[in-house]
Amino acid sequence: MDKLPPEILLHILEYTVVAFCTDKNNFLKLRTTCKLFDVVLRPFALRTLQLEFTRLDKSERKLRPPDDDALRRAGPFCRALYLDMMVVRDDNEVMLLDNLFSQVPAMDSFVSSLLHRYCMNETSFTEIDYRDQLGLMLEYAPKVTAVKLNLPFQLASTGQYRAGTMILGNTFKALAQRPEESETLKTLVLENLCDMSVVSLWRNPQDVKNIMVALADLTHLFLSVRRNEEGQAHTINFRNRLWEMIGKAEKLESLCLVDLDAEGKHGWKIRTSSQAHCTLEEWQFRCIPTIRKPPKSVLPNLTYLELRQVEVMGCGLLSVFKCFANSLQELYLDTVYLKTVYSADSPQDVHNTLWIGLPNKRPPPNHRWVATYLRQIRAQLRVCRVFSLGYDQYVMGEEPLENNVTYDLEDPCGLQRCLEERFAEVVMGVKQPAAPDDSAVVYLPEEEEQDSWALADCDRTPSVAADEPLPASLKTGFSPASAWQRSIDGQFPNCNQFTLNALHGFADNAYKGMTLLNELSDRGVADSSDSD
Repeated sequence: MDKLPPEILLHILEYTVVAFCTDKNNFLKLRTTCKLFDVVLRPFALRTLQLEFTRLDKSERKLRPPDDDALRRAGPFCRALYLDMMVVRDDNEVMLLDNLFSQVPAMDSFVSSLLHRYCMNETSFTEIDYRDQLGLMLEYAPKVTAVKLNLPFQLASTGQYRAGTMILGNTFKALAQRPEESETLKTLVLENLCDMSVVSLWRNPQDVKNIMVALADLTHLFLSVRRNEEGQAHTINFRNRLWEMIGKAEKLESLCLVDLDAEGKHGWKIRTSSQAHCTLEEWQFRCIPTIRKPPKSVLPNLTYLELRQVEVMGCGLLSVFKCFANSLQELYLDTVYLKTVYSADSPQDVHNTLWIGLPNKRPPPNHRWVATYLRQIRAQLRVCRVFSLGYDQYVMGEEPLENNVTYDLEDPCGLQRCLEERFAEVVMGVKQPAAPDDSAVVYLPEEEEQDSWALADCDRTPSVAADEPLPASLKTGFSPASAWQRSIDGQFPNCNQFTLNALHGFADNAYKGMTLLNELSDRGVADSSDSD
């Protein structure tokens, strides 16, 4: 190996990084091969540093004391932080389980373990311990420009997520208090962001200030959100606070929003709910919060927008597009359901909200035809990638009748093209083929004066059709915000096996407790029947 020219050896080792992109542990072992390997591979191996539960838990730290000198030596090579706090439990969650399993002695040790080890307290670790350790990492790693934070994933809880709020608030505080010579934050991924955490932080002026400082130079933002509280007032409050927070990133270029509470009926073109399943307010509550009035910055640089696994009202979606029409160039929609209301008393309103619209017909007043609207507002999209669009229909009435509504799912050109392909074509201004009777198929804007720019003006080419699944396109880096979810450094995937094992263990024990509780209940019913 010593006979190889340095340039060739370096090239070989760079290919080694690619070859081990899914196996970081074995990649790290290569550093021990020789001094040269260590020198060349060290910047790749230490590009992302991780802070997770076992490095904060006091019992674990006694067994494996932290090596601050090693952190200081690794810091200059670090460009990203992966903060995994998913296993941290919330006090409300443990209290709920304690009350639930109070009649099941076999679950006492499980509940006690959750309370004393996995909740934030003096026996495990406190919010100050977390902030101090994160602050130390940021001090030793001044070149960090990307952070991924996995907030606690609660299996069951009521009320506020106190642990998640404390971790989120202290993360922003540590980022805001970085040494002056540090690089500014460019990329942020927040997983399991809870509505109550956002609303709670916005009540504290110091937390708002920390958020403003931390997000001042942010260019890429990924948010996966959860909601615990219902009610119209809270929903409006959360929507406003969420978009105020996003608006603090005035230099934002890419944004991805994922709804973790959306129903998982993927592949269904029309999902149907009624009053037998939920109230109209509960059905509306499942919408992803959308912007109604632009933040003060109006995010003038927002170029990429991705919505994934969300349910959205037509008015909310159009409001988002209107706010960012001047800058938006790439749109990604993955498993997005447009919410519509059907009433047998006014079946003519069934076409009020449509993904594409009806051909050769102008949208009537108060109708929301998404693709047509994007043409009307002169959206200058260069990429439109869509996968799995559908409708989430709410049928009014206590005894809803079956309906045969197809919206705009059928191809008026008779070519059996899917909704996604036709949506992308209309948005990109692609001329439609003729109908089976050779009549023209044209999608018209609301006003005749808009025809000069809103009518299709491009010949059909395969490149604009959305005919392949969105995840395949993300692997090629077409959506900057979404790509960071898998790998915060763009090199190795972020995965913590301890977290996965712990969460599976929590779920298995909770399931065991519910089984024992049901058996106890069944025996009680049986004993009551025998006594009768």
